[in-house]
Amino acid sequence: MTGCLPPPRAEVVSMGTATPWRRAATRATTAWPAKGQAAAIARLEAGGLPDRRTEDWRYTDLAPFLERWNRYLDASVAPGSGGPGSGGPEAAPELPATGALRVDIRDGQPVAPAGALPGGLSISVRPAGPDLLARADAVESEPLVDLNTALATGVVVITLAPGVALDDAPVHVRLIGTGAPLLAQPRLLVDLGAGSRLALTVEHTGGPAALVNAVTQAWVGPGGHLELVRAQCLPDDGMLMDTGRIELAAGASATVTSVDLGGLLARQSLALVLAGAGASARVDGLFLADGNRHLDSRTRIEHRAAATTSREDFRGLADGHGHGVFNGRIIVLPGAAGSSAELTNRNLLLAATAEIDTKPELEIYVDDVRCSHGATTGQLDPQALFYLRSRGLEPGAARLALTRAFLGRTLAGIRNPALRTRLEAQLEVRLGRSGPP
Repeated sequence: MTGCLPPPRAEVVSMGTATPWRRAATRATTAWPAKGQAAAIARLEAGGLPDRRTEDWRYTDLAPFLERWNRYLDASVAPGSGGPGSGGPEAAPELPATGALRVDIRDGQPVAPAGALPGGLSISVRPAGPDLLARADAVESEPLVDLNTALATGVVVITLAPGVALDDAPVHVRLIGTGAPLLAQPRLLVDLGAGSRLALTVEHTGGPAALVNAVTQAWVGPGGHLELVRAQCLPDDGMLMDTGRIELAAGASATVTSVDLGGLLARQSLALVLAGAGASARVDGLFLADGNRHLDSRTRIEHRAAATTSREDFRGLADGHGHGVFNGRIIVLPGAAGSSAELTNRNLLLAATAEIDTKPELEIYVDDVRCSHGATTGQLDPQALFYLRSRGLEPGAARLALTRAFLGRTLAGIRNPALRTRLEAQLEVRLGRSGPP
């Protein structure tokens, strides 16, 4: 790796005198209130989108994402008519039932769920009430969140009344990108009342040439629990920017399982804010960067209150010419005495041409805490391979067994059996493509 970074490609950000977000804003009716939209556009005009001079974007270049967006804008076709050269929008693959209540958001346009909802659960495809929108706008701004706010064509709001438990009746949100000419900007807001429990799956899927900038924001009330499974299974040429944030009140908890198996260029940024005393979070994740895939996963866990707890285990695998990136950051702020945090990142390189960049970070601003972090990157254990071959397995089968075991631990934590089985099958397909037969 050289010490120099390529210069930013500013020419893809501005076409003529209009930035792509201003060009797109003339073609879409935003679902966000005008005041918030105007403020977001003003911040974008002042700071633009990040480039590789920014430390958090050192390993991921937005230029291909913006180039595709500008091509779609130049195609001058009506929204929803499909991408350039398309005869119509690509249909999203029909998925087997997962026993969940399903909500679809196609190219940023939400579709109301059919049928009756369980008591205490509300799912709205209209703009949220002023209190929730104010909370969303009050969160510290990020360029990709501002882009979503400026151009969001639909907002899905999921609310659960205090004391209602739906962790055995999951909600499955499909964010479907079809390669339509306007960059999809799905927005999901989740608000759980005190003592409520919700199991939520957010799945990114769609057709060829998908282009998506998604934002999910969740608030969990005192003593509540959110079980979130995030799965990215886009086609091999899909591009996704995915920003998530979960804020936990006193005694609240969240478990997050993140899976990246598809896409050509995908970056997820997940922040968990432990804002109330006794809040806790568990994060498990995996990515499989094979072929020419570039997958970037970033997590940020903020301990803001006393006696908060976090545990994170993230695993990555790269093969072929794939490039994986992981940055896990834990911040223990003043006032978070008695907190405990652990971060582990394990990575496997299956080819000399593959690359994984990892950067675990730990910042502590208070005494009386227990925190640890670490990362490893290596190859398959030769002794383990030899052992499996001595038991009669062919080289390819032995290799597959070890990589399956390395990544399979993360999927084992998904409680929904139908979803877990489908993701395991997709992982098998990916692993079957990797390496020699």
